[in-house]
Amino acid sequence: MKNDIPKAVLNSYDIGNIQDVKVVTDGLVHKTYTVKTATGNYILQKLHPVLASKAIGRDFLFVTRFLTQEGFPTPQAVLSKKGDVVVKVGNDAWRMQTKLKGKTVHVLKDLKMARACGEIYAQFHKVMDGFPYKFTSTKILHETEKVYATFLNAVKKGMPEEVAQVQEEIDFLTTMLPTYFLPGDVPMRVIHGDPKISNILFDLNGQAKAIIDLDTCNRRPLLVELGDAFRSWCGGREDDLANRFSLPIFRASWLGYKKGATDMMTKQELQYVPQSIGTITLELACRFMTDYFEDNYFGWDPARYESRREHNLARARGQISEFMDYQKKLPAIKKIVGVK
Repeated sequence: MKNDIPKAVLNSYDIGNIQDVKVVTDGLVHKTYTVKTATGNYILQKLHPVLASKAIGRDFLFVTRFLTQEGFPTPQAVLSKKGDVVVKVGNDAWRMQTKLKGKTVHVLKDLKMARACGEIYAQFHKVMDGFPYKFTSTKILHETEKVYATFLNAVKKGMPEEVAQVQEEIDFLTTMLPTYFLPGDVPMRVIHGDPKISNILFDLNGQAKAIIDLDTCNRRPLLVELGDAFRSWCGGREDDLANRFSLPIFRASWLGYKKGATDMMTKQELQYVPQSIGTITLELACRFMTDYFEDNYFGWDPARYESRREHNLARARGQISEFMDYQKKLPAIKKIVGVK
């Protein structure tokens, strides 16, 4: 598998003799490898062009350094021999970081683990609330209105036969998402940006040990982070056409988060937590539908789908299914949070 990585990339780092290289299939965007050497284990990523800027690399470096300084477990950026975070070889950009020990899960079913997810993100948000740094990246996630506009544009440019095949999904998203836009006057806080369940590492006892994939951190409303977190933690596999929203998982994870972070939240933020879950679930469905038309962003599983477009359509339908179940359970979700 090492042959998939140009020698010039591996030679850019002072990490000792390489003993083994394996592909990691978990990521949706970057192509990721584990690299085992005599000096330790590392993660090497061929970055998606959208996330390959020097600005994102610089932000990643400062975020991980700050978290380490504050005692929060985090991967460390591994600089090249030239001191760069991002290494360019040909048309590709690469980044290396230390590999942390821990188990990854893709569907959260254990209540103890759910509470641990809430607790570690509460700790992360409180630590990062004191981050004295101005982000330089202009790549911002969870700008829902822009995501929606991009989706509408992709539909407009789509071939008539492509549009006809997914007209039901288009009608659903164009009807529902505008009614779930969040207020624009909430505080801006440092968020992870991609708090899906597979970005949390657990130990053998089910305790959350660390948060990984820190290249999407930026200042955004806390609501978009919480909406995405609970969407992921409380749902099933993203492309499950019968995806459901788990109230027991939500209750456990919310109690974990509430224990550590609600003292920093405003009343307005708290009020909109239940709605935010629906907002980001629909937003992600729009992103998957956009890639159904544009076919150029998300990774896909060729063992299960014939094309990226087919996989993205399944993902979009899975998110719509989760949203519909979430909507039925919204009164219970509000009761758990303690809002009307």
